[in-house]
Amino acid sequence: MMIKAIIFDAFGTLFKVTSGDSARKIISNIVASGNHIDEQAFIQEWKEYYKIYTAADMDFKTERDIFISRIRMFYNRYNVERNAEIDTDFLLANSYERDVYEEVPAALKILKNKYKIYIGSNTDNDVLNAVMKKNNITVDKIYTSENLKCYKPNPEFYLMILRDNNLSPHEVIFIGDSIDDDILGLLG
Repeated sequence: MMIKAIIFDAFGTLFKVTSGDSARKIISNIVASGNHIDEQAFIQEWKEYYKIYTAADMDFKTERDIFISRIRMFYNRYNVERNAEIDTDFLLANSYERDVYEEVPAALKILKNKYKIYIGSNTDNDVLNAVMKKNNITVDKIYTSENLKCYKPNPEFYLMILRDNNLSPHEVIFIGDSIDDDILGLLG
């Protein structure tokens, strides 16, 4: 069989991200309230919390809901008097401003001539749609954890995309930046 489609991860693959940036913003809120934080340990726990709530056996929560519960947990732990929902919305609004990697528009233009191009991303619809619009990026279809109601690396994430497009695994290439999020589900 031949390759018919390419599925790209979005953030870290097509769009620039700074790893740990959201966690560092929450750390600054906690430190401003008079607390001391071990940044490395905090970022590790921040990431582990996300992994727990995006696991296949958990009830689905949007990325926004995960942010709110995670921030609320840390604020409670450190007795920080801030609104987790407002701080979540601020963090997500900053996500809307992410830039595309310089070479992506030209690469996508070339690939669109031969393949269907999809995005499969662990994010909420509004975040990805805003970044796509800001950077004038268009693809054939967009799949997010929010509209699939599951997160990578859950194999069901990939299988739903394949079923929706009547594709077999050997007809698709998936391109991502994370072994944990983008590759492990493909091996499962």
